[in-house]
Formats: sequence, structure tokens, C-alpha cells
Amino acid sequence: MAAAVVGCSLSACSTTGGTQTDTAPPAATVSASQDTRSAGDAQDTQDDSDSDTFTVALDKTATWNNGVKANLSGFSRGTSGEYASPSGEAYLAFSVTLQNGSKSTLDLALISLSCPDGADEIFDTDAGFDGAPDTHLLPGKSQTWKAACVFPKTAKSTQIEITPTGSSGSGWYRTAIFTGQVQ
Repeated sequence: MAAAVVGCSLSACSTTGGTQTDTAPPAATVSASQDTRSAGDAQDTQDDSDSDTFTVALDKTATWNNGVKANLSGFSRGTSGEYASPSGEAYLAFSVTLQNGSKSTLDLALISLSCPDGADEIFDTDAGFDGAPDTHLLPGKSQTWKAACVFPKTAKSTQIEITPTGSSGSGWYRTAIFTGQVQ
């Protein structure tokens, strides 16, 4: 199932558009030790209906044309624990918030999250990195969960991709590519 989600996020499966605020490429710098913005902070709009992806700065909110929104916050660095998968790896942790402003239910278990440069997502129950919730998100509701990606201690530039999907038969969403610098 996960392979189908990832494969579709890399191909032309989407039918729902998305937006971002600036027309210039995003250049966000986010502190990995303290990120104080909230889920409702500014977002930008751009006509990108001819693409299967749209680019969003790390400190902005991705908004799909049907009202679904996603943002990343609370960036921090650490090392995965002994019982994590993978264990003993430097990581970049963050919170993912998905707001369902659409009229359809979203299946959060089908959310595709891709880490920088194809790195592994960290799964560490002790740290709260359990992946996307295995639940459905009703219209008008939001859900936040913690995630982490293998990320070298010296790395600064990151690209995190998120592709949601609905459960109403509306099909795949376009991939939001969050990009920027992490201090």
C-alpha cells in the first residue's frame, strides 16, 4: 500500500490542485531548536494547476484547491533511540498538521511523507514518531502528529514532501514539496 502511495506521489496521479504564497522560489530558514509559529500562520497563493507538485517554504502552509491544508512546525534535531527503526541515526523531527477543509473524508493512513533525499523516516515509539495516524479525518477537523527523517547533523537544506488522499473516490492530491534551510 505504501509503495502505491509513494509511486503515485512521484507520477501524474493527482487531480486536485494546490497553492503556495510567493511566485519566487521559497527560501525559508527554520530554526531546528525552536519554531514558534502556529498552524494558522501566513500562506501564499500561486497558480500551479499544470503541475503534479507545488513548492512551499518550510514556514508556510500548503493549501490544496479543495481546502485541505498541511503545515510543518516544531523542528528539532536528535538521534534515534536503540529500539527505533532505523536506530542510532541523526534526525530532523517536526510536527505535521493536516486540516481537512474539503467536503470529503481523508484517510490519514494513506498520507505519503517523503524525507529529504529519499532518506528513511524514523519510527520510534519512545520518541512519539509512529507515522501518520491510522484514522480518517472528517471535513472541518484537523490532526497533528510527530514525524522524523534521517538527516545528517551537518545538513542544512531540506525537502519534505506530503501527498494526502481522500476516501471519497476523488482520487490523489498533488504533492506539496516543503523546502528550506534548517539551522
